[in-house]
This record gives sequence, structure tokens and C-alpha cells, in this order.
Amino acid sequence: NANTVKTQLDTSTQNANTVKGNVEKAITDANLAIKNANTAKTTLEGVVRSANTAKTQLDEVIASATSIKNNLNTTNDTAKTLKGNLETAITNADKAKTALQGIIDSGNEVITDLSASVRTANDAKIALDASNDLSKATLQSLTAENVSALSNIKELRSENFNSQEILAGVADLRAYLGLSDVDILGLQVDYRNKTFKRIAGAVNLTAGADFDKFPMFGGRKRCNVDDNGNILCYHGDPEYKEDGSHGQVMVYQPAFYYLVCPVVYDPIKTTGIGYHLRKANYYVSAKPRAGFRLHPAFYDENGNQVDYILMGAFEGCIYDTSAKAYLLDDEQVGDFTASTGDKFSSIAGARPASGKTHNLTRPNIEQMARNRGAGFHLENVKIASMNQLLMMIEYGQMELQKPIGQGVVTLPWETGTDKTSSYAGVTGSTSALGNGTGRAERTTTYEGGVAKEYTIDGKTSITYRGLENPWGNIWKFIYGVNIWGNGKMDGGQPYICTDFNYTESKNDGNYVPAGFTVTPKAGYISAMGYSTTCDWLFMASECLGNSSLPVGDYTYITENLNGYRIALLGGSWNNGGSAGAFYWALTYGVGTRYRIIGGRLVYVPTATIAHKVV
Repeated sequence: NANTVKTQLDTSTQNANTVKGNVEKAITDANLAIKNANTAKTTLEGVVRSANTAKTQLDEVIASATSIKNNLNTTNDTAKTLKGNLETAITNADKAKTALQGIIDSGNEVITDLSASVRTANDAKIALDASNDLSKATLQSLTAENVSALSNIKELRSENFNSQEILAGVADLRAYLGLSDVDILGLQVDYRNKTFKRIAGAVNLTAGADFDKFPMFGGRKRCNVDDNGNILCYHGDPEYKEDGSHGQVMVYQPAFYYLVCPVVYDPIKTTGIGYHLRKANYYVSAKPRAGFRLHPAFYDENGNQVDYILMGAFEGCIYDTSAKAYLLDDEQVGDFTASTGDKFSSIAGARPASGKTHNLTRPNIEQMARNRGAGFHLENVKIASMNQLLMMIEYGQMELQKPIGQGVVTLPWETGTDKTSSYAGVTGSTSALGNGTGRAERTTTYEGGVAKEYTIDGKTSITYRGLENPWGNIWKFIYGVNIWGNGKMDGGQPYICTDFNYTESKNDGNYVPAGFTVTPKAGYISAMGYSTTCDWLFMASECLGNSSLPVGDYTYITENLNGYRIALLGGSWNNGGSAGAFYWALTYGVGTRYRIIGGRLVYVPTATIAHKVV
């Protein structure tokens, strides 16, 4: 029984072990199943997250697609509008093309007629050459006149060609009829009928605040400038000074573009060189436009465009480099040595420098200006003409003494004990006007060398947008122009310097002819000379006007000029109603210096980005 029980116990033990093994295996399988379930759960969670991310991205794609669809609808609508506008533009272009073709056809007819005239002239020249071969004895006496005549014919042909070229190439012929753009300012001057009319954006504007929004007017402002040409501060800044202790006092002038349309003009018959301008439309624009050119005042010594220039706010005095002080009383001790000599200046509180006894000539003032630093010069004819253009357009007339003030022009010629001194008023009496225009409340002048204060018009300084005494007080030398004649050219022809290498008694090389001769008789201006190359220049070709109209200013000339003359602008303390912005004296010879003549400092920066003149 014991053995049977033992056997049964062994069997039970074996069965129990089998069950135990099965249980252990079941536990192992269960653990593995749990592990696999956890892995599957993790994987599933990742899939869920990926699905959520994909859903978010899909939502964004759907939103983007909706936006693109809306934009596409808008683009389609815009395209339809543009298509309509393009079709209208094409229609207008076809009309303009037809009109322009008519103008070109007319121009070709004129060119054909001109070619025939040239052939006739050539035939005449051949005949003249044959006659000259038969008249050698006469040739010697006529050589000079023949050379002059051939030169005149060449210049006249050039002018005719340039005129036709301009008429054929003007992009917008409306300029001759009158532009209407609101950001173009214009003035029509009818010299013959002595009338003026504001045109384009200047219509209904009044001088002053109405013009401030245009950069060439409102952008003008006084500033302090060091000898490197750096602008240190502007009028109104705390550190701004006008006594010279913080640099020179200059007027910042932004660059601008201009257009002169000669509406009515006729040839100068006495010399055959250039035209009398009878009626013209003058325009200025702050930005380039078809037919407009950058005013020639805004080119540096390399012929590159500059964005601005600086003009002396005051008539020039002298800084004595040896004494390290400004000459405030017109002391006649100037040192004109190159580099180390005195410096021409622009400050308030000084009597303008004159040539009473020392050699204050055009070249010597230019040298003192250069002594101040690179880019400094004596005022030139291009800058002077630029100022004239701005003043006449803003005030809608050319006789500017009435709207602005007479200037210092009614002091006596001789009085007191010193009859050789300058009577010119001290600079800076317009300082209270700052960047504005008008007449000083009081000015101190020096009649007979004795200080005397005046408050009346005619004996007080005036200013135009920060530029004191553009006329009156003391004549200003103007450089970059020489007047030359051969005895048969009326008052002579202006020759314009193409750079800043000024030379007296020169009319070739870097001096080019203006393309017209100045008036044969002195008097009040009735017509300006005109050529296509120097349409910016304001010099009289005829003087049959009066002290009020059309210009109201006088021009002095040497009749039948034979030789060279220099140019003075503006008049001095005793010129009365003859003085003004267009008042020229073209009678003084090379090397002139006098107690009534001074000058103005200017600065032309060197362009950092070249825009080479072609």
C-alpha cells in the first residue's frame, strides 16, 4: 500500500510539476503578450500623433488652397481690368504714332529743304573759291572777315540742325503748348508783349509757402560747412552760427531739372549768330522727365552729376590765414598766394571784400576760394543762371525789385571824406529771415567809410531763400564765362567754360561758344539771346525795354567789341532801378578790380557715383 501510495504521490508530483511548468509558461507568454500590447499601444499612439499632424497640415493646405483660389479670382479680375486699360493705351498709342509720324514727315521736308540750302551754299562756296583764286590781292584784306563769316555760317548751320533735331526728337510736344503736370512749375514769358503767365503746376500759386513743397525751393536752407565741404548743421540747429566760428555760412540747393521751350524766336540778323527769344515757356522739375535736362549748375569738375551745390549765403569777405582772423572791415591786405594764402569766405558781420586798392580780380578770388579747400570756387555763370531761373518762376516775373525789395541800390556814388572806399552794407542784416525771402529791417552801410544804419527800402539788404543780396550792394564777379568779339559781333559772344579750369582771355578748348551774340546797344532788356546749346543762359540779345518790363534790368556792353570782356552781375549800391537779378555789366576788361566789385563763394561736391555727361 505504501508503495502504491508512493507511486501515486510520484505521479501527483510529476503532474504538479507539469502543471507548474505549464503555469510558468503561461505567465511568460502573458508577460510577452503584455509587452507586445504595450509596444502596439506605443506604436498606435505614434500613428495617432502622425495622423493628427497630417490632419493639421491638411487643414493648412486646404486653407492655403482657399486663399490661393481667392487670390486667383482677384488676379483674374485685375487682369481683365489691365487688359481693358492696355487696349485703351494701344488705341491712344496708335493715335500718338499717327500724329508723331505727321511731325516726322514735316521734319523730313524741312531737312530736305535745309539740305538743298546747304548744297546751294556749297555751290556758292565753290564759286567764291574760284573768285578768290582770281583775286589774290583782295584776299589778303578779306581773310579775317572771310574766316569770321565761315565760322558764323558753320554756327548758324549747326543751330539750324540742332533746332530741327530738337523739333523731331521732343518726346512731349505739349511742352510748347503748356504742360499741366502739378509737380512741374512753369512760367511763360512773352518778351514781345511784356506779359507773364504761370503755367503747369505753378498756376494759381503764390510766391512763398505755396512753393515750399517743391524741393528746389523748399529744400533750400542755410547751413554751416567746414573746409572739406562737410555740412555740420543747418539753420535752426542749436550749434548753427553765422559768425564764422562754426564754418562757412552756405545755402544748400538741391539739384533739379529744367526745360526751355522757345515758342517764338527770330534770328539775330546783325551777326547771324543765334536768336532773339520773343516768347518762351520755362519749366523746372524735381525729377527727370522726357525732354528735361539736369541744370548745368549740378555737375562736378569731372562732369558727373551731383545731388546738390552750396552757395555763399553772404557776399564774400577774406579770412587772413597769417593773422588767423576774418577781415571784417574790407581791409586791403589780401594774400592771393596759392595754397598758403588767404581764404575767400561767407560769414555775417563783415563788409564785403572789394578791390579798392589791392588786386581783388576774378582769378585772385578764385584762388582764395580754392585755398579754402577742394570744391570751393568763385560763383560761376551756370550757378548764377540757376538762381535767376528759380526766382523768376517763383515770383512769376523777371523784375524782382518790386516783390522782394530794391536791395542796397540808392546810396550816393561819392560822399564824405573817403571817396574811394566801398559803401557796401555789412553782411548778415537778413539773418533774422533765415531761409526765407524779403528785406532786412535795418542794414549798416559805409558811406565815405563811416558806418550808417538805414531802415528804408533801397538802402537795406534783401535775401532770396537764404541767399543775401543776389543783386545790389556790390557787383559780383561771375566766372566761367568770357565775352569775345572781333569788331563785327555786336557786344560779343559769351564763351562758357565746360569745367572749373577757368582762364581769362580764352574762347577755345574748354571754352565753347554760347551760340548767340549779346545786344549791340546797352539798355533795358527786351529779348534774351537763345541757342539750343545754352538755352539756360540769361543774357540780353536786344535792349529796347524799360525799367519795368519785360525784364526791368539793364545790360552794359562794349559796342562792336574787339577783344575780351568779363562779366559782373547784380549791380552795386548806387544803381537804383537798373539793378536786379538780370543786371549784367559786360564792359569791364580782363584784370579789372574796383571798389564796387566783389564776389560770392560756392562749393560743388565731387560725385561719389559717376553719371558721366555724354
